[in-house]
Amino acid sequence: MIILRRDFFRVMREGLERMVGDQSAPFLSYLASGVGVHEGSIFRDSVQTEGEQARVELENLVHTAFEDTNLGWGKIRVSNLNFNKGTADITIANCFEALENGTSEHPNCMFTSGFLAGLFAEVFDKTVQANELKCTSTGATACEFRIVPSDTEGQADKPSAEGEAKSPAAPSAEQSPAGTKTPPATPPPKAETPPSPVATSGKPTKEDQDLDRKPGAATTAQRPEQAEIDAGVERAARIAKRKQGFWEKHFKKHQD
Repeated sequence: MIILRRDFFRVMREGLERMVGDQSAPFLSYLASGVGVHEGSIFRDSVQTEGEQARVELENLVHTAFEDTNLGWGKIRVSNLNFNKGTADITIANCFEALENGTSEHPNCMFTSGFLAGLFAEVFDKTVQANELKCTSTGATACEFRIVPSDTEGQADKPSAEGEAKSPAAPSAEQSPAGTKTPPATPPPKAETPPSPVATSGKPTKEDQDLDRKPGAATTAQRPEQAEIDAGVERAARIAKRKQGFWEKHFKKHQD
């Protein structure tokens, strides 16, 4: 096990900002989702049962790993775990990333969001995204994340109940030297739908042949950059899940 200082992630994020500019947040989330996928696969591999018993053991394992040991992320509480729907609520007090990032007008725990998306994609065996609803960097008492499915089949042609409509597709990913995919440097255009009063992340619609998904409209509490971040996190979870074979081979190589 390697123990890193908390400011390591801040330094890494600042380095990414110098390298890729506005794309640093989705890039960081994508990298974190790969770590989450690997961690989640360890959870799944440790469960030898099947069916409902496997779900019970997985749920107990998630609570133990997060709430009893906290994995160094802060004081964590997991609630409303639903394997059928692929949803969960995560509350993190004293989140290391928020504390290191300092004050902000918007939630900015990009690494944590990506990690949670990747981990719960494995735990639920579904494609999911992690939406950060509250953040201590904005003055909240704790960081709150909502795990939701990325697939919303049959909803592509109509707005959601909250009035969210379709928006331009997320940017296509480019092949990186490591064999993974990263978003291009050009940010997606703004959504043209009216802003929603609810400060939640955009909802995806359907998946096209290029694996691009259309995020929901940005809210009043979101900057254009936040909508881009949400799209990056959601794409990160999808790509990491679909490229599971790559990640298994990658980590096995480094373990050997």
